Amino acid sequence: MNFLRKHFKIISYFSLALVIIITSFSVYELRKIKFNYDFESFFPVNDPDLDVYLKFRKTFEYDNEFVLIAVENKKGIFQKDFLEKIEALSDSLKHIPDITNVISPTTLQNTSVTEFGPIQFPYIHVDDPSRYKSDSSIIFRSEELMGSFFSTDGKAVSLFLKTTEGINKKKSDALVKNIDKLLASFHFENVRTASKAKGQKTYLEKLSGEFYYFFIASFLLVVLFLYISFRTFWGVWVPVMVVVLSIIWTLALMTASGKSLDIMTVLLPTMMFVVGMSDVVHIVTKYLEELREGTSNRFDALLKTIKDVGFATFITLITTSLGFLSLLNSHIIPIRDFGFYTSIGVFIGFILAFTIVPLALSVIPQPNLRLEKESSQFWNKRLLKILSWIFRNEKQVWIGTIILFLFSCWGITRINLNNYMIEGLTMRDELRQDFTFFEKKFSGVRPFEMIVTPSDSTSTVFGVKELRAIDKMEKYLHKNYSVGFILSPASIIKGINKAENNGNPDYYILPKDSADIGDLTSQLSQFRKRKELKTFVTKDGKEGRISGKMHDIGSKIIRQNNVALENFMATDPDMKAIHMKLTGGAVMLDKNNEYIISNTLQGLWLSILIVGIIIALIHKSWRMAIIAIVPNLLPIIFIGGLMGLLGIELKSSTSIIFSIAFGIATDDTVHFLGRLKLEISHGKHVLYALKRTYLSTGKAVVVTSLILSAGFMTLIGSGFESTFLFGLLVSITLLIAVLTDLLLFPLLVIWLIKNKKMKL
Repeated sequence: MNFLRKHFKIISYFSLALVIIITSFSVYELRKIKFNYDFESFFPVNDPDLDVYLKFRKTFEYDNEFVLIAVENKKGIFQKDFLEKIEALSDSLKHIPDITNVISPTTLQNTSVTEFGPIQFPYIHVDDPSRYKSDSSIIFRSEELMGSFFSTDGKAVSLFLKTTEGINKKKSDALVKNIDKLLASFHFENVRTASKAKGQKTYLEKLSGEFYYFFIASFLLVVLFLYISFRTFWGVWVPVMVVVLSIIWTLALMTASGKSLDIMTVLLPTMMFVVGMSDVVHIVTKYLEELREGTSNRFDALLKTIKDVGFATFITLITTSLGFLSLLNSHIIPIRDFGFYTSIGVFIGFILAFTIVPLALSVIPQPNLRLEKESSQFWNKRLLKILSWIFRNEKQVWIGTIILFLFSCWGITRINLNNYMIEGLTMRDELRQDFTFFEKKFSGVRPFEMIVTPSDSTSTVFGVKELRAIDKMEKYLHKNYSVGFILSPASIIKGINKAENNGNPDYYILPKDSADIGDLTSQLSQFRKRKELKTFVTKDGKEGRISGKMHDIGSKIIRQNNVALENFMATDPDMKAIHMKLTGGAVMLDKNNEYIISNTLQGLWLSILIVGIIIALIHKSWRMAIIAIVPNLLPIIFIGGLMGLLGIELKSSTSIIFSIAFGIATDDTVHFLGRLKLEISHGKHVLYALKRTYLSTGKAVVVTSLILSAGFMTLIGSGFESTFLFGLLVSITLLIAVLTDLLLFPLLVIWLIKNKKMKL
């Protein structure tokens, strides 16, 4: 201590210089900060299904590198001026960079095989309105066209654009911009587009905008709560300075290691701002308490503050970090990054809190202790009333807790596991409206992909039994899985049969006679060089692909459909001719969601176990572990029940709140236990020690909980539904946690500690 007294200024100046140097480097690095949204980065790593999907892409093509354009004409699509504009649009789209193919209703060709060879003619004779009636008759009888290029109500058409595979972000944004600019020049009544490129652009624009919104909103709210709590200028700027520096250092570390901000890590500044405030509030509260109790020398008050709250704060650092580090159990890289960098940020905040705060408090003017005493009396009166009420109504508190616990457990059983392809967007978003339009008018946007291989290794997908099985699967998928826009080896043969019968839509079927099917497959040789064939069947014919589009119906219904599909494949005798495997980017996203939920819930139980062990070892008592865990596990159970009752689905964005909220909420209990241990170590009676703990630590616990809840509540202003729910549920969980701490902590202490002078 004498060494610290003698060299305090030197240590302070050295610490300040080091902080300035690191901050300068960090600010320089922040110039390179980038935003990124690559939904494929959310695919689970080291997963066999991912290997299958990557092989599928290499064998056939990317299933998500396309753009759909829907154009509506309320008078009907068979209007000459409208069709001429569609034709002009099709021609113009071909000149946009990174569009490799354009398939439009005005460029679709019907084929008829004659004695002179195949003849192609357009489905729509744009320049001859007199043929519109016969054209429409053929189109509306063509099952392969309805729901894909033409809406069932006859008032909208769709264009399919194939884009460069593996297109980078810069070119992807330019593609979206060029398409939007071209579409605007045609002045259609209603135009909708859907693509991976547009989705990435929309998400990134929202991410970058919300990054600054969250930071400013949480900053203003925290400043307000700090001023209400401490009523002094320094009581605001000291904590804010520490947390802002923590955020800058953490983001700079991310940037220096080559990490961009994505839909997960964009939450990091808000998370850091509210979580990092806890340490500072406890230090400042304890420091003011020491001054009020007569410690005349500010240096002595600082030393006693660090000694009394330092260890408890370090334990809260561990428990909070565990909540975030549990996310490292995830198979999803962005989730891992979020957990890793947020936990590092918590450590940085702890280090800065115990270096900058003592330095700042040693140089600022002496606080107005009169105001502090008034504030202390205000909190003491109310906390004492709460404590007295708890002891008078102990039975009612326990009964109420048990009822809520049982009710919550029932609510948890009602939680549904579900997610959507365009996760997080509300109906106000244009991208969501576009998807909805395609689902109402066409087959949808969500890609459907299935790999098909013959059961007989000597056969191909163009064998008679194999084709019949694939055709039967097509019909099943259309009827029971709501898949449209279907293309497969069977649809290729059905197209040839149609061409053999003058392009009559009624012949878009597989012939009943096996010999006739054999005759049709023999004509495939003249189509071998066509790119369309290569993207649906391998060169040796040993592997094929069933591709389509479907509605974004949610993973819950899709799981049910998959069970029915597997049952159909297992029980239908015709299906024995082929092996089938679902794949595609959409399938991987569904699996990703299941991985996240499973990993985060496993991480939660791991966090609970580790926190319990740490508390038990520190206090050398399993009773203390129970006191630490019960008040913080109950809020997790309560919020789970609330989710079930309100119909909030369990998905990646809502599942991670449990581990994070538990890690944060445990802080309050740890501070209570730390102060209780300190009071009892001074030889005080358990009841008196409990009262002192409740009054001295209660204010900091309530203030930090309010700051945390308010900070997370800023996330409800997000345009992402997932972020909105994350902020709302974490805020509610933390508020419930402070209530369970205030209500149950005293009762658990009295119930579990029988020896009045038991060592903690």
